[in-house]
Amino acid sequence: MQKNIFISGVSKGIGRELALYHLEQGDRVYGISRSKCDDLQEYEHFYHHSIDLSQSKYIIEHLEEFSALKQITKIDRLYLNAGLIHKLSRLDKLCLDDFNYVMSVNLFSYKVLLDFFLNNEKLLLEQIIISSSIAGVRPREGMSVYAVSKAALNMMIKIYALENPHLFFAAIGLCIFDSTVSRVMALDNPDIDQFLELKKLAERLSKIEGYIVTAQQRAQELIYVLNNIENLQITSGDFFEIRNLLR
Repeated sequence: MQKNIFISGVSKGIGRELALYHLEQGDRVYGISRSKCDDLQEYEHFYHHSIDLSQSKYIIEHLEEFSALKQITKIDRLYLNAGLIHKLSRLDKLCLDDFNYVMSVNLFSYKVLLDFFLNNEKLLLEQIIISSSIAGVRPREGMSVYAVSKAALNMMIKIYALENPHLFFAAIGLCIFDSTVSRVMALDNPDIDQFLELKKLAERLSKIEGYIVTAQQRAQELIYVLNNIENLQITSGDFFEIRNLLR
């Protein structure tokens, strides 16, 4: 049966791979991102709208202009996936503008998007999937506002789940995979020498075969997890790290 799928951050990484999976399954995919999605546009049932998620006050306006989205009455899976790490930095050296920029994409946009869909009486929601991170649970020097945003995101999703018990919220930490985030934590980053634990992580990424997986593999693993929520004993609103679920 054809499903309706919504994905934020659809132009690359996990978002793109999830879109490709669902399109190959015959589903309709409604995606938003700042960048274009030329390869995805080749699919008949892919619908895209350009939105800069760092501009929180304009997100609703853009969603209301997303004409294809207005034609449906149900979203089977709502993937909120967009996220970024601006740079490695001590928190006390990070300027407020950079702090707010990351928070806007990694946290504020999630609230705006969730509120838009939760308060839309014309749209029925099934599953809500949140791309979170172990950085929000395990602090490391240098992760700065990225870790702060993910910790706040985990708590925000838990509260949404408590207040909306009729919906299922899956907050999944996707661990390390090949992405713009993992590339910031690389040995060639000139800032990484300041942060010993991150440097050790970067060394593992560069030396241990299979330590870092492709976005395609991680997307496939996420699909497996979502298809086995009951067997894996995933509870709504609680944070789960994907590596632990796959063991």
